[in-house]
Amino acid sequence: MKTKQKIFLAKIIFKIIRIFFPKKIKVKRNDIEWNLNLSEAIDLHIFIFGSFEKEITSIAKKLQLQKYNQIIDIGANFGVQSLQFAKNFNDSKIYSIEPTNYAFNKFIKNLELNPKLSKNIYPFQMFLGSKEKEMPTSIYSSWNLESKETKHFKHLGEKKSTEKSNLLTLDEFIVLNKISNVDFIKLDVDGFEYNVLSGGMNFLKEKKPPIFMELAPYLYNEYGYNTEKILKLINSLNYNFYDLKNLKKIFDIDQKMTNIKDGSSENILLM
Repeated sequence: MKTKQKIFLAKIIFKIIRIFFPKKIKVKRNDIEWNLNLSEAIDLHIFIFGSFEKEITSIAKKLQLQKYNQIIDIGANFGVQSLQFAKNFNDSKIYSIEPTNYAFNKFIKNLELNPKLSKNIYPFQMFLGSKEKEMPTSIYSSWNLESKETKHFKHLGEKKSTEKSNLLTLDEFIVLNKISNVDFIKLDVDGFEYNVLSGGMNFLKEKKPPIFMELAPYLYNEYGYNTEKILKLINSLNYNFYDLKNLKKIFDIDQKMTNIKDGSSENILLM
């Protein structure tokens, strides 16, 4: 289902939910406390289903992540996956990176609600990219179901300011925080994946941690690259592509990318 179709369905559900519940609400789902705004699509999903993209944690479990792991959550939003990681992998260090003021402020509030989990989460408001590119002043990080603000013409996201962020490469972030090893990376940055990967080539080539990544070919041209370019970069890092359903290696990734419909995305594992 295309993102635009998902948002249309979420708007209908939101109107029904609002009959019974306030728009802003504090809830507990799967032992995690949340400050939610039900007019936001991801918040609404957590309110109804208890989590968002739960396959990310499932994959991490299949990779046998246990205690004392180091995890980097790139595109942390308001802690959607970081809090799940902290709950499921005791005593791990989770480095959570979110560039927008809007989502990062929500993230801090959710950390305050979960002191036992937040002690293992290290939040950073920054933009990971490449040194060749300037940091954008705003990026899409909100899927508001009632806002009249200008939205992306395909995925209906709403831009939010990155004013308080700094631009670093992944390699620089690793060095500055004295991170010797990483057991798992979640990468979901709505089209900026090439920038993040190209800025982390030294570390990724040396350590090659598993990467859970969103593929969204319809966004790539907007940010100055294409499918061929990002696949070439990933291959240069000696990564293979794996299907999330069975963790089997994907040999024809070009066909896989072709099968992703315009306006849609698909999650994949790199190892």
